[in-house]
Amino acid sequence: MTINNLPTGVYISGQGTPVVLLHSSLSSARQWQPLVKLLDVNYLVINIDILGYGKADKVADELHYNFDIEIDRIEKILASVAPNQSFHLVGHSCGGAIALKLAVENPEKILSLSLYEPVAFHLLEQGSEARLLADNFARKVAIGDAYQAAEIFTNFWNKAGFFRALPQKMQDLMARDMPKVSLDFKGLTSEKYSLKALNRITCKSLMMTGEKSPELSLLLANKITASLPNVMHKSFPTGHMGPVSHSELIHPSIADFINKI
Repeated sequence: MTINNLPTGVYISGQGTPVVLLHSSLSSARQWQPLVKLLDVNYLVINIDILGYGKADKVADELHYNFDIEIDRIEKILASVAPNQSFHLVGHSCGGAIALKLAVENPEKILSLSLYEPVAFHLLEQGSEARLLADNFARKVAIGDAYQAAEIFTNFWNKAGFFRALPQKMQDLMARDMPKVSLDFKGLTSEKYSLKALNRITCKSLMMTGEKSPELSLLLANKITASLPNVMHKSFPTGHMGPVSHSELIHPSIADFINKI
C-alpha cells in the first residue's frame, strides 16, 4: 500500500482494520517485523519509527521536546493512512509509554491495547524509591560520553556485560542514538496524566512482562495493570527486551490477542 506525503520511517502493509506498532528506545520499527508478518494478512499494519530512530526524522526542537510531538506525528500519520478509523495499538517500553498516552487521550479510537513493560516513569510517585531510581537512571544516561551512556542503558535493560559483547558496529549505532534516548527520558518524566486517568481506557488490554526484567519496570507494569479497567496480564520467561530477544514467544501472543478482539 502506497500513501503519498507520509513522513519517513513509516511502513504500511496489508489491509483491513489498522494496527499501530511502536518500538522501544534505541530500536526501530524493524523490531516488529515478525509481528508484521503475522498481522498483515488480515490487518492494515502501520509500523512506525519513533522520531530519532530508524529512518524517522530527528527531533527538530530538542529544547521543547515532549511526547506531544510524538503523538502529533502519529495522529497525522493515521489521518493520512486510516482517516477516522479506530485501531489496535501495540507498544514496547518507551513505545509502550507513548501508546499509553495515545490511548489516554483517544480512548474512543482504541480497539485494543497491547503493552510490553511500558516505561511511563512519571506514574511513579515523586520521592518514592522507584522514582528516585528512575530519575538517577535518566541522569546516568545523560552523561556526555555516548558509549558509556549506551553501555549503562543497554546493560540495565539486559544484563551486565551486554553492551561490550555486541559487535563494534552495533555499539557505534547505539552510541550514535543516545542523544535521543535522553530526550525519551525527558518525554517519559514530563507527562502529567495520572494512574487514575487510565480508567478512561475501556478497551481490552494486554499487559506483558518478562520474568527476568528489572524490578523497576515490573513494579511500573504492575501499577499500570492495576489501574486499567479491562486488562489481562501475561508473563514470559524473558527480560525487558523480550519482544526483540524472544519475538517467537511474544509476537504470536500479541497477534492472538488482537485476533480475538
